[in-house]
Amino acid sequence: MSELKHYRRLWVFVTVVTVLLIGITVTLNVMHAPPNWGARLIGGTPPVFVFFCIELISRSPATSRLLMFGRVATTIIVSGFSFAISYQQQVEFIHELGFVGWVVKTYPIIIDGVMVVATLSLVEVTRKVRSLRAEMEMSAAPSIRLRIPDPTFHLEDERTKSY
Repeated sequence: MSELKHYRRLWVFVTVVTVLLIGITVTLNVMHAPPNWGARLIGGTPPVFVFFCIELISRSPATSRLLMFGRVATTIIVSGFSFAISYQQQVEFIHELGFVGWVVKTYPIIIDGVMVVATLSLVEVTRKVRSLRAEMEMSAAPSIRLRIPDPTFHLEDERTKSY
């Protein structure tokens, strides 16, 4: 019970950090977008798409290796393009703020990188909470064992037993 409480608290913390980091990334992307609603909406979507792809991959059961490979490959492609768009928008915005040199190039990598780490951590903590909850439910439920008699048992003797 204590372990489950610990992981539930950790889940809340990781969820807050993930939402905060996605919010920071979206804000930086939107701040650089041209001043109209369409451009700002499109500008803020890349980090959200990365989050959605990771969540979908982690929550959908793998019924086929080919389908799972397709989902992973597509997520990698979407994440790569989303990172490139987000990176460019953040570099230009950070440069507009007056930063120069290597800081302009590395700061977007740090922001988006930590966002992906937080998202993957959220997936892992969620899986752990689910497995602990399932273990608790299994241990709390009374085990019912039915003994089903073999109807042919009385027909066998040492001569007819094949094993």
